[in-house]
Amino acid sequence: MKYFFLSDNILIMTSSLKNKSALVAGGSGGIGREVSLALARAGTNLTVHGSQKSDKTCSLASEIAGLCGIAPKIITQNLLESSFSGLENSELLEAARKTDILCVSFGPFVQKPLHETNISDWEKVSLYDYALPGFLVSSALPNMMKNHFGRILLFGGTGTSYRTEFSTNAAYAGAKSALNVLVSSVAANYAQYGITCNAICPGFVETEYLSEEQKDALAKKMPGGKLISAENIAKTALFLLENAGINGEVLRMDGGWSPFKS
Repeated sequence: MKYFFLSDNILIMTSSLKNKSALVAGGSGGIGREVSLALARAGTNLTVHGSQKSDKTCSLASEIAGLCGIAPKIITQNLLESSFSGLENSELLEAARKTDILCVSFGPFVQKPLHETNISDWEKVSLYDYALPGFLVSSALPNMMKNHFGRILLFGGTGTSYRTEFSTNAAYAGAKSALNVLVSSVAANYAQYGITCNAICPGFVETEYLSEEQKDALAKKMPGGKLISAENIAKTALFLLENAGINGEVLRMDGGWSPFKS
């Protein structure tokens, strides 16, 4: 890929994704925000989903417009405050049905030992860490099949690229681990339509959602003693999305983290 500038410092990238439609669910903050920026630089026609219209979403739209000259479409829907069945007639689902590129970086984290995990916790992780990305994938596939092009990228959890035990977040990790089956199933059955599906399982990532105290504590758990940058995750995300030959990959980006050494 190559970069060049137009007037007013507008950045354009030549990319195989240029002019493709892209949807980032959970794209207004954290890893999703950096993925949105990367896709904007790649020249996609971008739609970004966030929980609510806020200074954060407005700031992202302005930054993307400054980089590329075109503001993204912003969809706001607080998924956790509406019923899951409400997705059926939502703007988010409509966007998923029309998109060429689908990235899902939304997913609530639940950290509790199993004997304290209640029905609300189980419902939350089951619906929003597994069923939501699954439903968006199912909704996006028909249009991708028709166009013989599709790129899907999901985000697992730390340590969920393989089966193992978890002490304080087994419910969440179980839902995120299930995404591996979804990735493999899409890759195996839809490659003939020019569709790829991959996932990234990040380690502990530095985002605005962490306090300084949390950052320090999590950095100590990482083998290199520092958190992974969201920008680095986004660069890898773009690499996977641009490469048609990478399909069915569940990629660890955790610096070699192991739950047995935390």
